[in-house]
Amino acid sequence: MLGAGEASADGPVQLRSRLGDVCLDAPSDSWLTPVVINPCNGANNQRWNVTGDGRLENAAFPGKCITPQEDNWTVRLVACWNSQRWTIQPDGRITAYMGPCLTVRGGPAPGTLVSTRFCNGSPEQGWDSVP
Repeated sequence: MLGAGEASADGPVQLRSRLGDVCLDAPSDSWLTPVVINPCNGANNQRWNVTGDGRLENAAFPGKCITPQEDNWTVRLVACWNSQRWTIQPDGRITAYMGPCLTVRGGPAPGTLVSTRFCNGSPEQGWDSVP
């Protein structure tokens, strides 16, 4: 069983969905491209630095962090700034500053969108930090 928890100073982690062998993936650093899930492959666009102040910065695109969109339909990569705080909870939920959870918007199919939703404990909201 994979463990949940904070990334260590040893480097970036993959954030693997508990829906299966799919990971949080930033296919591009364009603000037009949403963050999705894709089969885990260990590439840097699927690796995330959890900064000391709670940002999730993509290893392939330094200086770009996960940010929920105002419509709550997607999360995207944008330049890192102060209000992009996330907490990896002991139960595997990843919560944003104001409380919503990072959520897969459907099944584990490649390219499925990720957004923030009210935390309800569903499998779509479970993540594991994998070195």
